[in-house]
Amino acid sequence: MGFGARKQKGGITGSSGSHNPPSSSSKNGPSQGLLSRRLSGLVVDDNKVNRRVHRMLLSKLGVETQEAENGREAVDLCAAGMVFDLILMDMEMPIMDGPQATRVLRAMGVTSKIVGVTGNSRGEDRDEFMSAGIDAFYVKPITRTALISILEDIGGH
Repeated sequence: MGFGARKQKGGITGSSGSHNPPSSSSKNGPSQGLLSRRLSGLVVDDNKVNRRVHRMLLSKLGVETQEAENGREAVDLCAAGMVFDLILMDMEMPIMDGPQATRVLRAMGVTSKIVGVTGNSRGEDRDEFMSAGIDAFYVKPITRTALISILEDIGGH
């Protein structure tokens, strides 16, 4: 099993439970004091550079992260019992695109926060992605500030 996610018995669900408030200021680095617990993330993008950039940003914020090259790989990881707190999902990918993968994941009962990311800022792209079941939508490149806001939301802050 790779790092960055946890395997859960008895089906796939998002994380639950109580969250403690952050313990310290962020003087000691971006990952300390921001999150009340270690979060896991999945970066889904067919572009290797985009995957690495998003993974690096998340890692610097204390998120254990895995990568998938397309929506099918993301679905397969979740079907195998991997549970992620956050999934950054590209829109346009070969094999299975972001909206298709999001629909399948939601139908499987995956409750991870799914954030759609795309290089296109057209309203119809956003609408298609939102109707598939994503929780938020950002135009690439997603910023550190946006990621902090997303992670604080997941952490219950």
